[in-house]
Amino acid sequence: MRAISFNLPVRSILLATLALFLSLIAAGQSPSPQLLLDNDFVRVSRITIPANGDLNLNGKSDTVLVRLSDESAKFISKGTAVHDANSGSQDAVDLIVEVKQHWKPPVRLCAAPAQCTRETKIGQDTIAWSTTLFTNGFLTAMSHKLVESGTLTSSYYSVKGSDKILVIPFTDLEASFGGKEESLKAGEPYFCDGTQVDVAASSGESRWLVLRMNVPKH
Repeated sequence: MRAISFNLPVRSILLATLALFLSLIAAGQSPSPQLLLDNDFVRVSRITIPANGDLNLNGKSDTVLVRLSDESAKFISKGTAVHDANSGSQDAVDLIVEVKQHWKPPVRLCAAPAQCTRETKIGQDTIAWSTTLFTNGFLTAMSHKLVESGTLTSSYYSVKGSDKILVIPFTDLEASFGGKEESLKAGEPYFCDGTQVDVAASSGESRWLVLRMNVPKH
């Protein structure tokens, strides 16, 4: 039997076809979410989207999609089906936050002329940045950044009802929630009633997201 050999152009075409086939397999994968937290207010799941893979959300509830790799948060209103793609060359890890209560006022991105970022200073030095990402007055997302060796205190109280907060760390986080000390890993969600939150960035810069939900008095 005579051996069959390929010249360089044919071999290159075959390799390119194989690479395309493998990428299509990756794109067709349906990643399974891992449930991290579930209560009367939110359901938080973690999902890994492979490179060139897709994520489809059915829009049954208001949802906040948090991508840990770029520390972003996107609000998806109830009834909106979303197709989200990972066009990068690495796996992307998302947290899917399903918000169980729906508020009628539309959620809007914070933009000028509103002051979206508030700085905390010691003397002339800025040690923390708190940025409102989106809000409708009942549901608000804020990102926080704190320099190494800095401390930041935030209060989450409301006279018009009660506040619930979901904290998603983008870095390992040392925090006190109403006096209760917690050490959270990056991507580990933490839920509690509105309270005073103290963060100390002792060993490096700290970054995290807070999703605040206001439950009006009846």
